[in-house]
Amino acid sequence: MVSRTTVKIKSRKKVVLERATLSARQVLTVNSELCVGCGICEKICPEKAVIKSPANVHEGRLVKKCQIDIDAEKCLFCGECVVLCPLNAIKIEIDGRETIPVIESGAFPEIMKDISVDVDLCNPVCKMACQQVCPTKAVRIITDGEKSIEKLKIVDVQIERQLCIFCKKCEAACPLGAIKVVKPINGIIKVNTSLCLEKCQVCVDICPSKCISLEKGGKPAVDEKFCIFCGACQEVCPTKAIDLERRAVLHSEIKSGAWNEALEKLTSYQTLVKELNVKCRKKAYTRAYGIEVSATLLLK
Repeated sequence: MVSRTTVKIKSRKKVVLERATLSARQVLTVNSELCVGCGICEKICPEKAVIKSPANVHEGRLVKKCQIDIDAEKCLFCGECVVLCPLNAIKIEIDGRETIPVIESGAFPEIMKDISVDVDLCNPVCKMACQQVCPTKAVRIITDGEKSIEKLKIVDVQIERQLCIFCKKCEAACPLGAIKVVKPINGIIKVNTSLCLEKCQVCVDICPSKCISLEKGGKPAVDEKFCIFCGACQEVCPTKAIDLERRAVLHSEIKSGAWNEALEKLTSYQTLVKELNVKCRKKAYTRAYGIEVSATLLLK
């Protein structure tokens, strides 16, 4: 149990925990506008400090998404939730510096997620496709201001990192191959449409990557290649018609019991065993041949 000197400030837009000790000032902030209530933070929190309230659904439409709150008495400011939040909705600052304690201490790995743009390949013939399709408005194209499309030049493509969810929509939309995205979590998602209620589209409403759409007949369909496997749709579905499994999390190499526990909570026991087996194979390979091999290669 942590000290009761933690102060919590809660508003419609955010939840802030602030704790001052003799050595540091710690601040944890949950951005309620970015949060979709996917429940990952609640699932992996080692102290069960995250409280998730249910969504408000009326006549098949999302009225209010799930809300996240933090128990100030239980939170350790460890940062596990920060590492695994797929919406970048949580951050921790220590003495004004944004940081993630579990990564700095070596208890958690770096999650492998990235987006890069080769501006030299960009051409306005693409009709600014990446900016148009981005579901979170994280992409901003800067041009030289020329009005004529024949003379117009793209001088920069800026990515707002806090808004980017690495869904790969921009990569797929770019006709010139200028964008590369590394999606950190992969898995499978299926919808049992026989369970779907008539005129219900709450999963469409909540999906942050907009990878769920309604087909003819009003049944939802998921474009899995753009799914970020946050699980928000599964959380709000009133009939539990959505089956989602996270099967891999790309991350830097690490030996940590804390990470193993979090990985099992986030994915499954089978995924954890697979990762541990890969680590054993890597160790054996190194011993046998004296060569370091990437665990990512052995996972394939």
